[in-house]
Amino acid sequence: MFKRQNPIDSKKKWKFDSYIGRNTSWWHYYSQYKEVIDEMVTNIENNTPIDTVSLPLMFLIRHSLELGLKANILKLEPVNNGVEKIKLSGSNSHSLEFLFDRFTLHLETVKKNYEISSEIRSQMDIYLNDFSALKDKLHKLDKGSFNFRYPVDTKGDYNFTWDTRENLSEIINLYYSIQPFLVFTDAVLYEEGVFGFEE
Repeated sequence: MFKRQNPIDSKKKWKFDSYIGRNTSWWHYYSQYKEVIDEMVTNIENNTPIDTVSLPLMFLIRHSLELGLKANILKLEPVNNGVEKIKLSGSNSHSLEFLFDRFTLHLETVKKNYEISSEIRSQMDIYLNDFSALKDKLHKLDKGSFNFRYPVDTKGDYNFTWDTRENLSEIINLYYSIQPFLVFTDAVLYEEGVFGFEE
């Protein structure tokens, strides 16, 4: 039986007063998802059983990657006119495979059209390699963006077999390893002369 949660103490209700309308950028959304991921990982390290939070944790990681990819792609679109713009609706709008490929295409176009230092090019390749490994692991577990959200697919079949098991530490470590790349792509490219923050 589930333990009933007590109502929020009336003296603490002020803590729940959120200005959600102030979250107007992709990075505002991203940072809130990342904050929850960090909190969950810390709780798991401090003895919260992984099987009580694994599905929401994987969903949050997957969704934050989608947000980060979209933020970067939308920032790069104005400087890469030859690359088709993404749509924010439709099946590809939630596909990590599609978004990662489009992000990679943007970076390859930038490398071709701008003088990017060899050190930055090399670092980009390393991060893209780690990002690709992370994307592939998530795709294996959740290629349609349903498995972490629902127990069954659209036909009513279970998304995972009874004995499906995955150690999530590698996914989490890869997620953390790509953070500097995902979050600071625009700042690095600004320093490389690709664009300014006013764009």
